[in-house]
Parts: sequence; C-alpha cells; structure tokens
Amino acid sequence: MVPSYRPRGEAITPGAQVIFRYLVDHPLDYRKEIRHGLRMPNGTFQYHLQVLESRGLIRPVRYAGRTYYRILVRGAPRVATLLRDLGWDEAGEGGPLVDVGQKVDRIHLAADRAIIARAARESAALASGVRDHYLALKTLLVM
Repeated sequence: MVPSYRPRGEAITPGAQVIFRYLVDHPLDYRKEIRHGLRMPNGTFQYHLQVLESRGLIRPVRYAGRTYYRILVRGAPRVATLLRDLGWDEAGEGGPLVDVGQKVDRIHLAADRAIIARAARESAALASGVRDHYLALKTLLVM
C-alpha cells in the first residue's frame, strides 16, 4: 500500500500555500483568526505552519497573548523566485507569484513606515524630555 501523504522535502505544501496567501492578504490577523478564516482543522493548520516556518518564510510573533505571523522574505522578485523554487502552484490556491510578491512588498513598506514613525516619535519625546531636564537644571543652577 502506497502512503497518500506527500513525501517530505523542500517543496511547499498546497495547504502552506493557502496559509501564506491568507497571510499576504490579511497580515494583521492572528493565529485563531487565520485558522477560522481558512476553516482548517488545528492539526492540519499546525503542520502547514511548520512547513512555512521550516522553509524560512514566516516567523511567529507573540504579542498581547496572541500569536501573529511575520513574513520574513523581502522584495517581490526574491519572493517570486523563492516560492517558485519551493514549488509554488500559480494555477492553484496560491495565486500568481507577481501578486504575492507585490503584496509582500506593500506589507513590509507599511511596517517600515510605522517603525520609522514610532522611532521619530520616541526620539522627539526623548529629546523633549532631555531638553526639559536641562532647562530645569539651568533654572536651578542660575537661580
């Protein structure tokens, strides 16, 4: 009797393609939302997530008691090349690689902008705090 499961290897599974595509379309969903959105049993979902993690495509990030998944690959051409090498099926559930790569780029661009804006706010607050500190010291020393 021949086993019906896929042989292990470097290829990405069809279920992993579905999950990756969902992550591209819904980057802010957490684990439970993703699983319910895909209507996938927990064991199957976990297996395909492990496939994505082992291929270096995603990484779990835990925040406020929830698990989110961050896409690690950057750059549309690199995304397309890597997914093609892993056996991405453009005709199947995953969709065209060009669309996937462009959406991944937009996700990373939005994240980079948010990080830069936050860093600017924090450095402005820090500079303001330092300036207030020096003004207070100057006032104390001068008087």
